[in-house]
Amino acid sequence: MNRVIVLLLMGLAACASLAEPVNIKVRVLANDAKFVGTSMGGVRVVISDIENGTVLANGITRGATGDTGLIMRKPRQRGASIITDGAAVFSASIDISRPTRVRIEASGPLGFLDSMAQISVTHWLIPGHDIVDGWTMTLPGFVLELIDVPRKAGRGDDIPVHVKLVMMCGCPTEPGGLWDSDQYTIKGQLWSGDRLVSETDLEYTGTTSHYRAVIPAIGAGVLELLVYAVDTSTGNTAVVKAPLRVDE
Repeated sequence: MNRVIVLLLMGLAACASLAEPVNIKVRVLANDAKFVGTSMGGVRVVISDIENGTVLANGITRGATGDTGLIMRKPRQRGASIITDGAAVFSASIDISRPTRVRIEASGPLGFLDSMAQISVTHWLIPGHDIVDGWTMTLPGFVLELIDVPRKAGRGDDIPVHVKLVMMCGCPTEPGGLWDSDQYTIKGQLWSGDRLVSETDLEYTGTTSHYRAVIPAIGAGVLELLVYAVDTSTGNTAVVKAPLRVDE
């Protein structure tokens, strides 16, 4: 019996010795913008074995948004890197003994739960072959925040709507800027159930990334205030909502 146990242990040790580490870096790039990192709470990255669902690594991207000129302005040739020291990244080392297909899921930005997006891709990991420059995933959308939202109003009152709109990496928006809000549609709406009762365009306030409008309170009862932003050229969108009670 002891001999059998010894042989089994030797076999397990031999199998374990075949495992080789694969060093991985995962970066998350905001669509049409820069890396999502510490300033936005980072992005949760989960790497799992597709075959059995085992989580092989998980963590949060940490670091800066990267070099604006290199990412957004400088023309790039095939294979050219946009990664600079300090750019946000999640690093992991995974031990595998055979080629393994994995799913990488990214969710964020974690500091703005109402604007979180989730993306996933699949890749093969090969023992002993590091992912040198890392995998870069693209996170779509905007971060849209309601500022000083009124909770109550009277019928016919003007409802002030004030929002802050930034890229998923936190980069600012403004008319004519690098992230040009003249290209975006930003609207405020009031809904009563499934019925749209009021709508208006939000205008730039003069303060970077801030937009506002006034919406008339039509109807009564508990309505829903909804603001959306969309850039049809990139596909980035965002929606934020809040309840509003309108009294007779």
